Amino acid sequence: MFKILKEEIIFNERLIIEKAEIIDEHNNNFARLRLNREDASAVLILNTETDKIILTKQFRYAISSKIKEPILEIVAGRIDEGEEPLQTAIREVEEEVGYRIAPENIKLLVSCFASPGYSSECFYIYYATVTNADKISEGGGLETENEYISVVEMDSKEFKSLIKTGNIKDAKTYIAGLYLALQ
Repeated sequence: MFKILKEEIIFNERLIIEKAEIIDEHNNNFARLRLNREDASAVLILNTETDKIILTKQFRYAISSKIKEPILEIVAGRIDEGEEPLQTAIREVEEEVGYRIAPENIKLLVSCFASPGYSSECFYIYYATVTNADKISEGGGLETENEYISVVEMDSKEFKSLIKTGNIKDAKTYIAGLYLALQ
């Protein structure tokens, strides 16, 4: 059994990094770091009238030294304090891609940890269906959050092909895409 002896915050600037001193069942002491992040909701969206998957494309600084171009992703965003994951999912879809989702047209697929080796972040991944009538704005994200999101509507067969060939670079999008491919 592992016991956490001490924890301290060593960095706190939007992201919080904590350091823990841990002891194992053999009395070995060691340290671990944790990126303490808010949980997030993500949504795979299918327009049932057009048979198109609604994705986002945006620049991601964290991976810019490895991938120069913006990457395709399903809609996602952090869960605000006091908000439930489903509320976040519906809000983020409207902000990022401009569709209003009816609560009866969205379902939770899975919740999972993004990278449990160093991060506390948990993703709640949803699947939602929309129609053309649900499109209420152009989307694109919030200027106040410096989001510069392009909306990409892709044929569902093409999306499944990108999943099968390994051409999607985002893990949450892969997980959601595998769900769709199994249908």
